[in-house]
Amino acid sequence: MQALPSWRGAAHVRNLSAGGLGLLYRLQAFGAHHIGTAGPLIVLCPSEAVLAGTVLQAIAPRPLHLIPNAAMTAVVPTPILSSLGAIVPSSTAAIAAQEAALQAIADNRAVAIVGSLVDPAWLVAVSRAPVVCVTLVGEQGRVPTDPPRIRSRVRAYVSMQHQVAVAGDPLHVSTRAAVTEQLRQLRADADDQALRRAGLWEAS
Repeated sequence: MQALPSWRGAAHVRNLSAGGLGLLYRLQAFGAHHIGTAGPLIVLCPSEAVLAGTVLQAIAPRPLHLIPNAAMTAVVPTPILSSLGAIVPSSTAAIAAQEAALQAIADNRAVAIVGSLVDPAWLVAVSRAPVVCVTLVGEQGRVPTDPPRIRSRVRAYVSMQHQVAVAGDPLHVSTRAAVTEQLRQLRADADDQALRRAGLWEAS
């Protein structure tokens, strides 16, 4: 059995992120209370921006164990990320990372999957933990590895918790496909609501 990710590191980086980002950006969070302060939870944030994970840690009311996106893993060495409570994928399969995340969830912790390095369907299906979706607005510069301009507005919209229906063996391909479709719809709905609230939604 793998060791649990560092709770102390995740708590430490949360405190630093909240203070640091608050000085650099006009950070606004809507619905952050849906993350809660206790109990197992999976946070899904599709952003590929280098600061996406840091924004999540800053706005969350409790420590999060990040599974970081490609931009963050490209600029922050794995040993540092691990010391700060992150769960870093070592390959495209990310089996070890998902197993570590499952252990953290079983210990009533919150895991945030940022970007697209790890497919969340297996973890959601096996853990049966509730899910929240987070949509970020203004969190990156021209490219994902660029941070936004200093003092610009960065907004985070957090959806309500959802319990994804898992019918059948969570290891079966058809079960994971059904979970993937539910997650796709949840993220689409969360993005739509966030863009409407941000005034960026346009009717087709």
